[in-house]
Amino acid sequence: MILQNISARQPKRIAWSRERLLHERAIALGLALEPSTTAAYKSHFQSYLAFCANHGFPIEPTSDTLSLYVVYMSHHLKPTTVRTYLSGICHLMEPYYPNIRAACASPMVVRSLAGMKKLRGPQPANHKRALTREDLSAFIGNLPNNPSLDDRLFIAMLLTGFFGLLRLGELTFPDNTRKRSFKKLTLRHTISLEASRFSFTLPFHKADRFYAGNTVMIEALPNSPLDPLTHLRAYLMLQDSAFPLLPTLWLTVQGSPPTYSWFVSRLQ
Repeated sequence: MILQNISARQPKRIAWSRERLLHERAIALGLALEPSTTAAYKSHFQSYLAFCANHGFPIEPTSDTLSLYVVYMSHHLKPTTVRTYLSGICHLMEPYYPNIRAACASPMVVRSLAGMKKLRGPQPANHKRALTREDLSAFIGNLPNNPSLDDRLFIAMLLTGFFGLLRLGELTFPDNTRKRSFKKLTLRHTISLEASRFSFTLPFHKADRFYAGNTVMIEALPNSPLDPLTHLRAYLMLQDSAFPLLPTLWLTVQGSPPTYSWFVSRLQ
């Protein structure tokens, strides 16, 4: 074996013990998925375990067992949803059954899933009615004479989400504590108020591989009761007075981020 001289010098780095290498790798692997994704994968895995237990099957994920699981679950869920369940099952079982991905990609499983899609046909999507400007006006009209911090918070979030085309999950904290991540909370210092608009940084999400976040910019509506900038300023005045040291933008009167159920309860 001939070794060529390498001119580039490497800086001196202290060697780690094998225990530390394994420890640091475990931390990196644990952070590969977002908490919400991990919680969803665990739910998918539990559905597979329940299927095997109810039908007396071994949990070993063979192509035969997985195809039967696909057929059974497709009678209770959309076949496209069952396909995502298989992804979670593969992720959690692969360390113990290295061939599970080959089993999921086998003709038996693929054809079973394709057949269930044709058998069930397109499933209607369940969507809530979209909010209208009339709905926004009704919420604002129902504000008390002296709105509380929670009242101002709800209206500010409602208008920000409406005119910023944001999803509710991007404004609120999940009810499930296992899915919560403080890295996804919008921070107060990122907001910028101008005469005709305001903007803030929406933190990263699981598809944002570079953790760059997104800048949301919302135009003001001068002389309109639906002006999001006016209502945001009113909320920030109360929020800054009540919690001047807390870093989060959206805060309830308890000083905690508003949850999904908190917002929906006021929306109904």
